Amino acid sequence: MKSIIASISIFLVAASHVVSSSPIRIARASLTKDSELVAFSPTIIYPKGHDIVWEAGTTTYNMTWETDNIPEELKNSTGSVLLGWLDNQEGKYNEHLDSDYPLSSGFMLADGFTSFTIDSSRNLPTRDSYVLCLMGDSGNISDPLTIVATQDQEQDNSNDDDGDNGDNNDNDDSDSNSVL
Repeated sequence: MKSIIASISIFLVAASHVVSSSPIRIARASLTKDSELVAFSPTIIYPKGHDIVWEAGTTTYNMTWETDNIPEELKNSTGSVLLGWLDNQEGKYNEHLDSDYPLSSGFMLADGFTSFTIDSSRNLPTRDSYVLCLMGDSGNISDPLTIVATQDQEQDNSNDDDGDNGDNNDNDDSDSNSVL
């Protein structure tokens, strides 16, 4: 019986590291000493609503989330914020999360906020479908928001010959993730 429980626990821990690009997220659960699964999925407070407009460049932005229900076992956990953008082409949903370049990382989830700048060197095109993903114990996606490229970025993206709005993704396969 103990070997079955151990096998299930190993499977759950391995499965918890799967990153989902679908609207359904697999929470990375923590095991307590009693082999209980502990998961925390905080509600994002800001950005919230579809009328948020940010500009790439030097402005500092905040992301906030609820902290009143953090399990004791996770109060010292750290998190990251990833930038992504949503699309739904041919019925395939994708968040295009940029895990290589987090907007913020190493902050305490229990703090309930983090600050960051959307560096213009990312060369982001203007989109109204950007999202922020709070990663820590689980992945939570914000409501879509608009990020406006700086004038220089818009000029660079308008000179882009492949018609992809400057997303630097020359692969026509809709399942591939583009670089943000």
